[in-house]
Amino acid sequence: MDIVKMGIGFGGWRLGTPSAATIFELIDKAEAWGVDSIWLSDHIIDVGVHPELDTPSMLAAIAARTTRLKMGPSVLSLPLRHPVVTAKTFATLDYLAPGRVICAVGLGSNPKEFGALGMTIEHRAGKLDEGIKLMRQLWSESHVTFQGKYYQVEDVTIEPKPARGYIDLWVGGRTEFALKRVARLGDGWFASRVTPQQFQEGRQKIAEFAAQYGRGDADIEAGAIVFCHVADRSQDAHAMADRFCQSMPDREHVQSYWPIGSPQECCDKIARYIEAGLTKFVLWPACPPSDLIAQVDRFAHEIMPQFSAV
Repeated sequence: MDIVKMGIGFGGWRLGTPSAATIFELIDKAEAWGVDSIWLSDHIIDVGVHPELDTPSMLAAIAARTTRLKMGPSVLSLPLRHPVVTAKTFATLDYLAPGRVICAVGLGSNPKEFGALGMTIEHRAGKLDEGIKLMRQLWSESHVTFQGKYYQVEDVTIEPKPARGYIDLWVGGRTEFALKRVARLGDGWFASRVTPQQFQEGRQKIAEFAAQYGRGDADIEAGAIVFCHVADRSQDAHAMADRFCQSMPDREHVQSYWPIGSPQECCDKIARYIEAGLTKFVLWPACPPSDLIAQVDRFAHEIMPQFSAV
């Protein structure tokens, strides 16, 4: 079995926005406490649910303050951004944090966000596919010419290129179309709001699709966002999680599987995901800003050590 790795999810604040000082403290302590990675939610405008900071700017701040932490968006709405600009942004991030940046991308889901940028949502799937292909070329080749339906470039070079000649590119989503996209184009699958069974089934489908595309699935990684709250009393953890997650679709179905409760309850629920094959967790603190550091402290010192030898 792969080593279990646990990162922290960050952003999408439903119960208030943390101060800059709290954000920097979280980054510093995550680095010191052995957290594997930090992942940032991504919206360009307020979509009526919660505030967001600019994802690439935040990734640059994390890169500047750390030497070990991996980082990435969860996930970047690539059709909202031109892939040439995005390729340059992530090549720059990789220059600041060599080999520590993962570019996880998805379709984007809010028509208002597309409209604010003068776009329509209808062509997002085609733009995502072309964007992934174009970025990969720009990271690995010079004098790139690309003639797609949505993007066309001629003799374009980005320098400096990523240190390894590539950046790991994960794909988000849960639909069959999304899983096929992972199998065709992704280095990894970034799942969200899935039960252990749904994660296991998704991995199996990716393996089947990869075989159809003449690709093995051994090199396709997978991780998942799992909302988490640790408290001494289980009822306190669930009360806070209910407040944090109340606006989420399908939360009633999946919330019972998330690591919410006492430390032992959280460990038991994480173990069920591990049994389903999940080894890369993004634990997302379901709490207000005032509890953010304390929750990450509990993740790092009461949850993570229980799985360090798995």
